[in-house]
Amino acid sequence: MRFEKSTGIKVRVLPEQQEFVAEEDMISDSLQKENVIGYDIFDGEQLIGFAMLCKYDDEETGETCWFLWEYAIDAAQQGKGYGKKALLELIELMRREFSMQVMTTTYIWGNTVAKNLYESIGFTETDVVDEPDCHEVNMIYRSE
Repeated sequence: MRFEKSTGIKVRVLPEQQEFVAEEDMISDSLQKENVIGYDIFDGEQLIGFAMLCKYDDEETGETCWFLWEYAIDAAQQGKGYGKKALLELIELMRREFSMQVMTTTYIWGNTVAKNLYESIGFTETDVVDEPDCHEVNMIYRSE
């Protein structure tokens, strides 16, 4: 896998997954921020995915964390094992390049594909946000 800095999402997800991915303009605008980084993910020359992360300091623990804000595998590349493989390699990249110790993420309640992927990597649920316009599950991964 190869990770190249990105200025915006270039992959497309399945129609039923679009609600789980932010709008292209929001992603492009967010990637302009100093604490946000995006990667196009390649297998050889084939673009297979996209990841966007945001660096933040956890006020409770004082730890510097990376929030996996967006993570998507192109619709044409799904079902080939890329989701788990690319995420594991992304974690290694973040450890190597940024000395990452903690990664957090969320998934929208009901997105069992995301839930199962994150749990298979070692993310654990921390809490659930259940508000009228938001029902997300927060997760954390601690690097060893």
